[in-house]
Amino acid sequence: MTNPIPLISGLGGAIGGDYNDLTRQLFFVEYDGKLSRLDLIRKLDHVVFSGIATMPPDSSLDLADGTSTHGGDIRWDHIDPSGGRVMRPQGNCELAYLGQVPFNGISYADLQELTYSINSLHGDPGPHNQLVPGAMFAVHNRYVQPASNFDYAKVQVVNYGASIKVRWRTYLLKPAYHVLGTGYIHPEDLVLSGDGQHAYVTERNGNLLRVDLHNADRSHAQVISAGMNAPHQIVLDEARGYAYVVEYAFPGRLLRVNLTTGAQTTLVSGLEGVIGLAMTSDQQFAYITEQTAGGKGLLSRVEIRSGRREILTDTLTAPFFLTWLDASEANLLLTERDPAHRITMVDVSHTPVQITPLSQAPFRPSSVAVAGDGLLICGDQTISKFSLQHNSFAITGPTILGIGHVPFDRIIGGYADTTVDPGYFFQVKDAPFGGTLPLKINHPRAYADGARYYTILVDGILQKHPWSDYRWNAGLNRFVLHTMNPVYGRFFRVRRPGDVWYNPWLGYQLQSSEFANGLHTIEIRLYSAPSNAALISSDTLQVMFDNSWPTAIIDEIIHDGAVVGTCAVVNSGTDHFRFRITADDVQGHLKSWSLRALWGNNKSDAIASDNYISASPSTAPIWHGPVNDIVPAAPGWNTRKPGDPTSHRCAHTFYLTVWDRVINGHYHVHRSHYHKSITIMLP
Repeated sequence: MTNPIPLISGLGGAIGGDYNDLTRQLFFVEYDGKLSRLDLIRKLDHVVFSGIATMPPDSSLDLADGTSTHGGDIRWDHIDPSGGRVMRPQGNCELAYLGQVPFNGISYADLQELTYSINSLHGDPGPHNQLVPGAMFAVHNRYVQPASNFDYAKVQVVNYGASIKVRWRTYLLKPAYHVLGTGYIHPEDLVLSGDGQHAYVTERNGNLLRVDLHNADRSHAQVISAGMNAPHQIVLDEARGYAYVVEYAFPGRLLRVNLTTGAQTTLVSGLEGVIGLAMTSDQQFAYITEQTAGGKGLLSRVEIRSGRREILTDTLTAPFFLTWLDASEANLLLTERDPAHRITMVDVSHTPVQITPLSQAPFRPSSVAVAGDGLLICGDQTISKFSLQHNSFAITGPTILGIGHVPFDRIIGGYADTTVDPGYFFQVKDAPFGGTLPLKINHPRAYADGARYYTILVDGILQKHPWSDYRWNAGLNRFVLHTMNPVYGRFFRVRRPGDVWYNPWLGYQLQSSEFANGLHTIEIRLYSAPSNAALISSDTLQVMFDNSWPTAIIDEIIHDGAVVGTCAVVNSGTDHFRFRITADDVQGHLKSWSLRALWGNNKSDAIASDNYISASPSTAPIWHGPVNDIVPAAPGWNTRKPGDPTSHRCAHTFYLTVWDRVINGHYHVHRSHYHKSITIMLP
């Protein structure tokens, strides 16, 4: 069992909180009366220094003022024990290598998401030199002090030699912890509104409040409902206009509170020491934790419609607040207090439930918020982060999952073939790809491997088109369209665990029409940071592109050996007709062609056709189809149909439809038509 990493200490009883993934901020209440915020990405206070300097051999540089001192922050060392030149960190500093990226493309926010170490950067001349002109690295000062008053710096090599010329910019950040409001009476829980500007708070003395986060003192809060009996955890359902609250003091209740009128409706009563609450998204079931007078820690499931309560386990130790691990609503996270002090996961999709201790926690943990790849734990005096990236959550599978409905391992030699699985709903055979291709990426695997960014390349050419998808907004209770724009014009963000996307595997919409027809290599590269130097791994897939359309032409209508002119009237001779047609695909990717006759009152008849599967060409996957051929075989198509006098005495239109095998991953995309009309008035 791994331990969480402390983020902040000295708090006044941190209890309930809610995480805003868009702003990377945790909002929480402290039992001593505060409403507070923790910024996982700290805001900029000011730029400490920007400069350019030449560092002679064996010299140091103070990044806070640009002076060359013996005790600076970085040192250009020519007498490193390795025997070569290195740029090494000094004092409390660590380094992260970025490679050749634009200086202005790296922000103070990006610097906070890099992985730093005390390792030096190699600077010997040759192919392994990391300090070539244009190369960048970042500096993290672990302990800000008056003599070293900065948090991060970015440094770029301008000129390389025995002396090295660098330019840099040094940042001091604002504190991560902010008190937004005071004066609350023992607040217990906080839930963010969908607008991102307000929050709902319970106070132990019986109130449910609505708070403006920009004017967050208790004196400005709106009392939504009062008179509750030690209310604790909240579940918000703004779309329907309700909040659900549990009461701790006996006899406790599960309440539904109208957010407009404040009216309270008792859903379940007679609960004992109930603290935690989670609900299914359809509002059909509630999960509650109870601390009984007999010392048992209960987790129960309550059916809202009937009020029926089912105890799932009574083996927990002083259980507190509840949180769903993800949108599947299969696993609940909860905190256990004295004397366990741990984070526990309960799989409620099994009977009996499966209980897995995840992590030890600081003293008296109260709540857990899911934040990307980790959990934020509110404890008595601390907030800590526990990473989910360990063996218990290992995710396997390829990086490139496929294109649309076609898995990567059903694309052989660039062509899709799902007919090897007859039960699969999308049946294609030797199908090339064209149009806009939805690339499917294994985001969970990428994230678990430490990737936060990725790039898309085709034959080594970077793909940078923005694309869009819907992401679920729980506060608004609806999907919201998000546009994925590449960071610094090249890096797309790996999707965070816990986010609910309408197309969860989608990673890019590739415009194949920008490339010549033929075999191409699609490559996905994973990065831990938006930098070429932060490459983790790559995966490739060969795909046949074809953006040509098939040809459909009815060259001639032939009757009794003579060509019938367009719109001509045939009023003598036999009942048989033949047709000279071209139903060709220039790339040899023909799927099918069919020639039909239409006449009268919704009458029709098939004249001739063929398809790739039945033809089974020896030249597969290449099949062109007829070019200037006469069909059908002699004597031809008979216009006289039994029981239908209009079949040989009516205007007729002949339709030729030609499909090629090109797909965009979801359906075939290329079809051509051709038609000619004559009038048949035979005796």
